Amino acid sequence: MNKFLGLVLVLLTALLLSSCGSSSSTSPPEDPSTIESTTTAPTTTSSTTTTIARHSLSGKVIAIDAGHNGGNAAHSADINQLVDAGNGVTKACDTSGTASNEGYAEYEFTLSVSKDLQALLQAQGATVVMVRTDSAGWGPCITQRAKIGNDAHADIAISIHGDGNDSAGTRGFHVLVPQTTNVNAAIAPASNRFGTLLRDSFVTTGMPVSNYLGTNGIMPRGDLGGLNLSTVPKVFIECGNMRNATDASMMRSGTFQQSAAAAIDAAIVQFLN
Repeated sequence: MNKFLGLVLVLLTALLLSSCGSSSSTSPPEDPSTIESTTTAPTTTSSTTTTIARHSLSGKVIAIDAGHNGGNAAHSADINQLVDAGNGVTKACDTSGTASNEGYAEYEFTLSVSKDLQALLQAQGATVVMVRTDSAGWGPCITQRAKIGNDAHADIAISIHGDGNDSAGTRGFHVLVPQTTNVNAAIAPASNRFGTLLRDSFVTTGMPVSNYLGTNGIMPRGDLGGLNLSTVPKVFIECGNMRNATDASMMRSGTFQQSAAAAIDAAIVQFLN
């Protein structure tokens, strides 16, 4: 540790001396390359700061809900049972989710992204609570999915999904946030703030903002049990429209899935720091 602190002090001293030298110079730069070098220096410092910030999730708890499950379709009686979804809404325990026209299931996609996200967050010191870690079972019901995040006292919870809209030309991602008039309106301000950060971050994946739902990629919902029953800040993200061939092709790609996880991770880091 002493060696590390000594190295830091040496580097800081060198930077200060360099800065002083630049300030004392009265001669203008002799060529454009000198100006270019001067303007790129802050970028390096900013990058270093960002790297440090991205490794500061120690003590934070994040709940990840990979939407649906592999056994839901085979347990229709179980997942169709009605439960209290909050906000005066009664809904089915869960659904089987959607799939691409080629048969790539939403539950497969959501779990893959969730596991990639889990790894990124844990590498930064976060405690990650997973609603499910495989696709072998059915459920859990939306009530239990919300409870898992609540019981963990999560700093932020996210439910990961893929949409299934058959209308021609519909594509893109959108973020679902709790309504400000929701039964659980207390979580709405923080959830909406995170939702905006997530929207801004997710565009880096190359998936466009939804052209058919929400406004600028954000859609308030008052009928989702996962939001209504949550006592911690929470959002859903529909990462793309799996019924659109272009979106589905992207979503099946491991590269996109890793990019999606990285974008969500970046938004979480920004929100929690």
